[in-house]
Amino acid sequence: MIDNGDLTARDLLGRRLLRVTAAWHHCSADVPSLVHLWLHLEGLGPVLIDTPGTGLVLRGDEPHEPYPISARGRVSVSHDAPEVPLSRYVGQPVRSVREIRATGAAAPVGATLCFAGGGVRLLGLADELVLTEEEPTGELYEDVVLARVVQTCPAAPSQWDAWTTHGQYLHLRYRHGEGSVEQHPSPDVETWDSGESHLITVWEDGTEDCAIALDAFLAEAGLSLAPGAELLGG
Repeated sequence: MIDNGDLTARDLLGRRLLRVTAAWHHCSADVPSLVHLWLHLEGLGPVLIDTPGTGLVLRGDEPHEPYPISARGRVSVSHDAPEVPLSRYVGQPVRSVREIRATGAAAPVGATLCFAGGGVRLLGLADELVLTEEEPTGELYEDVVLARVVQTCPAAPSQWDAWTTHGQYLHLRYRHGEGSVEQHPSPDVETWDSGESHLITVWEDGTEDCAIALDAFLAEAGLSLAPGAELLGG
């Protein structure tokens, strides 16, 4: 369990999703709007996902009960509701957490949580919490397209240094059936042990293999190569 301190989206990585609780605002005959979302995660307990305006705030918090809002309707609470796309992934671990950014914005505006069968994007936009399975468009983007990949181990384990089209340095590694993507604080490979790097993707395929083709790794990790990407070392 966790206290009420703030979390980051990457704290959810590798945690099994146990339950999804949502609070809805009902006003007259309008379609209910999502006001609060809790993800119940193994080892963390319920995590409230809220938006202060733009972006997401995560903290440990218990779901509240339904309540009326005088003349403005009422708030209901549901569990694992089919209209919440995250509900279909209950029982699965979060295998990837990717930032969603907006062009020109200093901080992320949301995050994509990926599971074995797909992913859901959580956005905090204009004080509204938005859940969608659609790819980011317009000014919104995920930094998942690789412009340069360098194989750093010719045998096993399979590993590469990679740089995205936005200059982000990633370290890709596959060993004993586990793949991981680690994000580093600068494009410089010397930052790999700076203490500021963190995992953004981890998965297991149930094998003890230590070698994997790059294209297979990228497919599992939700990454892709840019047209004309530079591939070195393999």
